[in-house]
Amino acid sequence: MNTTFESAVVTVQDKTIAVVSVQPTVFQNSFNASTIIKGLLPVFKGMPVVLMTLDPQGKPAYFGRSDLILLLETINIKEAEWKEVSAVVDLTNSCPMKEEQEE
Repeated sequence: MNTTFESAVVTVQDKTIAVVSVQPTVFQNSFNASTIIKGLLPVFKGMPVVLMTLDPQGKPAYFGRSDLILLLETINIKEAEWKEVSAVVDLTNSCPMKEEQEE
């Protein structure tokens, strides 16, 4: 099944990073957030992926590798070229939230 999400591919200091917009609730469980990143890697052909959400004040917050987050914090991510992506993201057998819903 296809999943649709917003993403931007940005290059900061010669490092190309896929940034994927998610709901703030994704950040509440780091294991699930990490699983989502792993599921997105094939969509972006192995490019490093960082999840992003906006806090209540509209400021971006990130989840992913700390070195990539430090790079992203040096740019205005809102000015990136955001695109809607539709892709098959396989989280089966690796996402506890999905398993709980099926029981």
